[in-house]
Amino acid sequence: MQAFEVLTEFGSTGRVGPLHRGAALRELVAVYGMPWDIGRIDKSDRWPHLYSYGDIEFVVCRCRLVASISVQTWRRTLELPDPLGPGRFVTLPARVTYRQLLDALAAVHCQWEPLRPIEGQCGLRTLPQRIEFTFVSDDGPEPLLDNAGSWWHAHDCISLSAAAAAFPEDFPPEQADA
Repeated sequence: MQAFEVLTEFGSTGRVGPLHRGAALRELVAVYGMPWDIGRIDKSDRWPHLYSYGDIEFVVCRCRLVASISVQTWRRTLELPDPLGPGRFVTLPARVTYRQLLDALAAVHCQWEPLRPIEGQCGLRTLPQRIEFTFVSDDGPEPLLDNAGSWWHAHDCISLSAAAAAFPEDFPPEQADA
């Protein structure tokens, strides 16, 4: 498995294995185990909440559905959850170039559109999944992938009282501040 293959799947399907916008947190926990609890998005509200499995960060709303996903690719390696065992990770070299990703997307017939360039960056958005890939373009001869992510999954979230009834044990437990 290569990092650009995982990222191509993400761009063309919106998935990294079973992780996708709209996925139920309980289903992910059944496959990968409990995610790392990064913390609240807003200090005053428990939800939405940021979690991760290795370098895949995802936001979960109070109905415990994945609302957005971000794959941190700016490091030299990419740590991904291993579908063969909860709590295990696979580490891949992660220096993906703009050309490598374009070739991989073309090979799976994934359409894309360029993003408006910003100084030192370039990017693309896959269609119809709308996964955005941001590349750093001032770090050598070929732009290198810095991040891949999706925007917020629009849905009708359940009310606070419905969430309390659906998750009386307050699943998953929130990590205490250190």
